[in-house]
Amino acid sequence: MYVKWMITQELNCLYFPVAYKNSATLSRKVTFHFGHWQRELEVRYKEELPENTFGLSINIIRDLFIPDDLNYDIYLKENHVHVGPVILYLVSKRMLRDLDALRERIENTTPFNGLILLSTPSHIDMDDKKITGYYFYPGSHQTEASWKEGTFSYPDVIFKRVPIPTEVNNDLYETLGGRLFNSTFFDKWDMWQWLAPHKTIKNHLPHTQQIHALDSIIEMLEMYPSVYLKPKHGSQGAGIIEVKKKKGSFQITDDSNTITHTDTLAKHPVIKKVMKKKKKYLIQQGVPVSHDSRNIDFRVYMQKDHTERWTCSGMIARFSKPGSITTNLRNLDYLLHGKEALKILFNSNDTARLEQEIIAICKNACKHLDEHGCFADIAIDFIIDHNQHVWLLEMNKRYAYKSFSILEEEALFRKVIRTPFQYARSLAGFPNSKSNKK
Repeated sequence: MYVKWMITQELNCLYFPVAYKNSATLSRKVTFHFGHWQRELEVRYKEELPENTFGLSINIIRDLFIPDDLNYDIYLKENHVHVGPVILYLVSKRMLRDLDALRERIENTTPFNGLILLSTPSHIDMDDKKITGYYFYPGSHQTEASWKEGTFSYPDVIFKRVPIPTEVNNDLYETLGGRLFNSTFFDKWDMWQWLAPHKTIKNHLPHTQQIHALDSIIEMLEMYPSVYLKPKHGSQGAGIIEVKKKKGSFQITDDSNTITHTDTLAKHPVIKKVMKKKKKYLIQQGVPVSHDSRNIDFRVYMQKDHTERWTCSGMIARFSKPGSITTNLRNLDYLLHGKEALKILFNSNDTARLEQEIIAICKNACKHLDEHGCFADIAIDFIIDHNQHVWLLEMNKRYAYKSFSILEEEALFRKVIRTPFQYARSLAGFPNSKSNKK
């Protein structure tokens, strides 16, 4: 339904078409909700209102901004009228400068009614519970889709794609009753600590520990042929180092794939650099996985959909350039669909079973993740060894979308973008989505 501001002397009134008088059981007074904003309003019926329009008395406009060029859904719960949904997409300042890309992303993937807001943490006013930013206008037959500026009350739900100062994060989380995802940003060590206590998951985690001293590296090399030194907060393969023990010496490969050898780890410049920042590094068991001299890992996109349950939206496989220790975009040779890669690497008869096993393991990991906050959009990186054992490496909250364009997989890209918004809609209390008619 569309909103119309009614020029009237009446205060704090909610107006419906006369047709609603018999179809909806409403009390004389109801609590009206738009995002987090709410107020008790008196219900009136107007013959001049079309069936797809509700009205609000003009005095409310001083306190509440509801764009009147959007189509909203309404649901009634007891004596409460909810209009929306109102979803805030919280991004970085850099992303906020690329409105065209964000417009295309939303326009092509979220065909439902309601208000989608776009903002960044610095534009949130905790005192007034207001957010300055943009709202998405889907366009019409005469006009194109666009972003329009405005100042809005707190929303129903927040989809967070950027870190937020703790104070702001806590305020949003508490004010919205936990309807903020992905609510907590965590690093590789947090992930390991959260998942390792669960027996069904620990078996799928490479042995990982913090680096306390040089002996941490040497002792783990006594257990495994190779180890990886990883920054706790690293991304895109930056800072990752592989160390192998070879006939009394050590082979070290840094993140630029430069290989050097040393008899004494303590004297090697790369290791010395790590030890100066040892509190920021982890040491992890190396699991040998390669195909034609290429390292391989997989990424599965785990998301909650409109059912509010974890589902697998898709899976890809990343093959590194020969000799590279990471599969990030800089060292990427090629990508394949996950199922296609499984058929190449393993017996094709095992592909369906292995895919189901992967999804089950990742769902289990995500459910345990939920014990530490509200999450709904996670990319899990994992490898599969030659015994078809699955090893979880990392759970990413702010993963990039570049792989979809490289793979030329528009359908998967749209699904991955769309699914969290479907979850947000459901989390706001609205039933299955309806098309946003232009």
